[in-house]
Amino acid sequence: MPPTDSNSSKPSILKDTRTAKGLTLELVHEATKIPMDALKAIEEGYSVRILSPFYYRGFIKIYAEFLGLDVGETYKQYGLDQPAKPSTPATVSAKTSQVPAGPNLFLEQLQEWSSIIFKPKTLKLLLKIAGFALLFILLFKTAGCIASHMNKKVEKKVRVYNDVEEVKSVPVVPKVKHEVVQAPSENQKVEVAVRAMRSTWLQVKTDGNVVFQMTLSKGSMENWSADSKIELSGKNIEQLDMEVNGKHIGPLGGGERRIRKVIITQEGLTVKK
Repeated sequence: MPPTDSNSSKPSILKDTRTAKGLTLELVHEATKIPMDALKAIEEGYSVRILSPFYYRGFIKIYAEFLGLDVGETYKQYGLDQPAKPSTPATVSAKTSQVPAGPNLFLEQLQEWSSIIFKPKTLKLLLKIAGFALLFILLFKTAGCIASHMNKKVEKKVRVYNDVEEVKSVPVVPKVKHEVVQAPSENQKVEVAVRAMRSTWLQVKTDGNVVFQMTLSKGSMENWSADSKIELSGKNIEQLDMEVNGKHIGPLGGGERRIRKVIITQEGLTVKK
């Protein structure tokens, strides 16, 4: 969890700025979707059960940007390292401009090669080579199409015995109905924290016992732990921002993908489609 003793003795730049602008915590909560208990914990410098280091840092960034504060300076006040800034195009171009130009000998050789390549005889030779290469590619593709067509015919041969048709075909491999995300536990416990990106009806079982069964409203956070297994099922599970065994997984959804169930163990996360 984020350190709270050092923060509690320092003035909160977030709280002071919010108060100076005449904003209430309720208004900040509605605008940023940061849970109310998390806002109070950040301002007052104490910890809450569901505020992991990942969400603590992210909520401070969202809060600072909402108030128009510099994120790096806000991180410093809360004892957090500022993320390294990526190299800007200007920096890259400046480094590139320092590379010395090649010698004139290279330009002379380039001109000599160009004069050789663009001679009429050389151009004719290159055109012939290109024509042969194109012909070879066309023949290869045609042969491949014919072979594929013949294989399909062989696979679908029909043999008739006593007026009964027996169709032979290549067996169809069933599609995989689940996928596994590795996130091993370091403390021999199974842990998961979720934040709803949209309202989600959710049922949660820990070691086979139902511990949660209700709608998780947008922006709300919950976490659970178990000895061996946690099962999540319901509607819009793919819209949950997840942290499994201390590792941030993020939302599991994408496009039209729908998820039926998520099983979390000490090894990681298994998605049932």
